[in-house]
Order: sequence, then structure tokens, then C-alpha cells
Amino acid sequence: MTAELFRHNDRLCLGLPAEPEAGVLCVDFADPAIQHRISKALSGEAVVKAMGQRPHTSSPHPLFSQIQLLKPESHLIDATAGLGLDAFILACAGWHVTMIEQSPLIHAVLSDGIQRALLLPIPETTAQKLTREALSRLYLCPPGSSLDVLPTLPEAHVIYLDPMFPDRDKSARVKKNRYLLQQLHGEEALGHNLLPLALSLAHKVVVKRPARALPLENIKPSAAITGKTSRFDIYAGKSKRLIMP
Repeated sequence: MTAELFRHNDRLCLGLPAEPEAGVLCVDFADPAIQHRISKALSGEAVVKAMGQRPHTSSPHPLFSQIQLLKPESHLIDATAGLGLDAFILACAGWHVTMIEQSPLIHAVLSDGIQRALLLPIPETTAQKLTREALSRLYLCPPGSSLDVLPTLPEAHVIYLDPMFPDRDKSARVKKNRYLLQQLHGEEALGHNLLPLALSLAHKVVVKRPARALPLENIKPSAAITGKTSRFDIYAGKSKRLIMP
């Protein structure tokens, strides 16, 4: 199944010509729904709660050549970035977020969304200012497998995983964005062998799962935060680095 990149309304989009009903993927951090979401108390976001204590930081994310300057206690790695929404929310909450995305096509769409957001007019609303600050704390690695890229990155307090998962009911179409991501990533995005690696590299690992799904790799978490449709499994990592107070 071949996906294609195309421009629409100055946005880089991704779709499946053979399945037009699947919709298209694009990234727009200025979308009113997203702006409304970040204008509310971020402490109420389940993904923010799962990460634990929020860092107190406002400095920009360094260039990759200087990325070792990051303090581990404020650094979070999103190893399955996808369209970058969770990474953006976490950057709004104060984390320096390094994103890994393996699909070159999805990477291109995400990169385009970040670049367009950086060209937005001077912020006026609180949400717009928060967006600008969050973008300065985001770094998108070149496309590649997390299994290869994670060991090359600097220390992070948290590694976040949101792997694909097989449909429980193949007769029902999952959300369009999720369906397209599944088609583009394939079996390699199910998270096999990713959790043990993450546990060896960070103090804490958070894995997003469907609310009723088994834990990733059948590894029991230390704790979990469960919502209506999703669950955040929380693991204590094996890193010997200094744990954030």
C-alpha cells in the first residue's frame, strides 16, 4: 500500500490514494482545538500526570551538536513520536522533548508542522505564547528506528513509548490517524524489544496502551494511570543516573 506526500493549503499532507476514505495526515499545532487544549490546566492531562514532577525550565532545546548540554532531569525522549501531539503537550508542560520517528514520510509531515508553527505571527494569546515556548523545547531527530537511535541520545529522565497495537476487531476501522499510522509503520512499530532497551537507559519509562490491552511485552508496570480509552503504564527504569528530586 503506497502512501503519497502532497501539499494542501500550504501544509504537507500524507494520504493513501488507494484508500481515500482513510483521510489524510498533517500536523498543525495552531489548530484551534489544540490551542484550546493547551490553554487549560496541563496538570489535568493524563500524559502529563504519567510523567510525574514537571521540570521548571524555560530555556530552548539546544542544537543537536550541543544536545549533551541538556540536564537529564528536564529531558524526555518520545521514542515513537508519530504526529508529535503528545510531545508538544509535554513540551508545553515544561519538558525538553527529543522526538524519534522511524517513518521518513511521517517524519516529513511532522517536520513540516514544526517549521510552519515557527513561522506563525508574534504570539498574542496565552496559548500562542505557550506554543512558541514549547517549540523551542522540541527537537526532532533524523528519521530512524528507536532501537538504533535511543542509545545515541543523551541522558533522559523519562522515555515515553506509544507503540502501535493490533486491532482487536478487524471489522471496525480505528480512528483515521491511527489507521494511517498503522499502515505506514507496519509490524516493526509494535514496540518489540523497545521497552527493555528503554528501561536500561532512563530512570522512568511510560508506555501508552489501550485501556484494556495487556502490558507491552507482558512486562508488568509499577503503576498505571487509566482513562476512558487509554492507559499509561509506568515503569521504574534501571538507569543508575541521579533521580530527579
